[in-house]
Amino acid sequence: MKIDQKLLKTMGFALGCIIIFIIIIALISSCIRNKKYTYEELEAKLINLSKNYYDSNKESLPKDGENTSLKTEYFITNGNLKHLTLTTGETCFGEIIVSNSNGYYLYSPILTCGDIKTINLTDKLKEDVTTTGEGLYNYGSSYIYRGENINNYLLIGEGLYRIIKINHNDEIRIIENKRSESTSWDNRYNIDKNSNEGINDFISNNINSRIKSKLEESYDGDKFTDEEKAYFVKQDLCIGKRSIKDNVDDGSIECSATIENQMFGLITVNEYLQASLDANCLNITSPSCTNYNYLAKLESSTWTLTADKDTSYKAYRLDYSISLTNTSNSSGVAIVAHLNKNTLYQSGTGTLNDPYIIK
Repeated sequence: MKIDQKLLKTMGFALGCIIIFIIIIALISSCIRNKKYTYEELEAKLINLSKNYYDSNKESLPKDGENTSLKTEYFITNGNLKHLTLTTGETCFGEIIVSNSNGYYLYSPILTCGDIKTINLTDKLKEDVTTTGEGLYNYGSSYIYRGENINNYLLIGEGLYRIIKINHNDEIRIIENKRSESTSWDNRYNIDKNSNEGINDFISNNINSRIKSKLEESYDGDKFTDEEKAYFVKQDLCIGKRSIKDNVDDGSIECSATIENQMFGLITVNEYLQASLDANCLNITSPSCTNYNYLAKLESSTWTLTADKDTSYKAYRLDYSISLTNTSNSSGVAIVAHLNKNTLYQSGTGTLNDPYIIK
């Protein structure tokens, strides 16, 4: 049988095109695997590869409140990357820590590339611990900010916060610099007052106060993106009641009663007292507590988490100073949240014009 020469030429041309296409794909793939990255590009690449891995291995994701990690060597062994080299020549190694917070996942690449290393936000803050003047103080097993003009501003998304403290477990406690809309602490019928003055129990018989429900709505709603929620971890709220004449500011009064595993809270009265550097700040009634105190300079008022021990219908509000007011009155809500200890520092010096920015 005589073979059609035209058909042979067509088949040969098609085969050649296929071979060339395969070679091009191989070259592109090789270039991708051999690519050198900037530090930021490498971080983004490793995060994407980690997300792809866990999309295919969901059973390996951490449980709520837990962490897991992937070594960078995995991606080389698995053929996703040929090497981890920066454009400046340094070779990198490390891991990607994955944290689960209430079903939202935070991916934190921890890398060492020669002298270039990932900076944890907690570690960054601890570089400036002081024993005099304004700044970050070691306070028992934690660190607290004290003074008026301190560099503790933090930007998350579009939201500006002040850093209150670093907890004993390296989680960072923050408060919104500007409150959300006004609301009552509680406005239910109070049998002691025979009116809707409210009841100053944060939670009683598994029934929420209005303020507790408001905090839960803030988390469950669309105020924060999924990416932002991945940074927030659960906290134990100190809901002990306080008398206006109490002089203790170590938190023992407020934390005499707690509620566990809450996403958002409010500032407590003792935190306001601790933030002042004035030696005459003895209790809530001391006017000197407004001195040298950044919490007296928040942009607007907010309820505290602390209720009055001597009545059933009053709670403490922060509006420059701390005052007692009926829970049925309105005030702002400046949310207090805890940041994952694996939150990474990107830039900033903590000032209002140059706040800390996280990765």
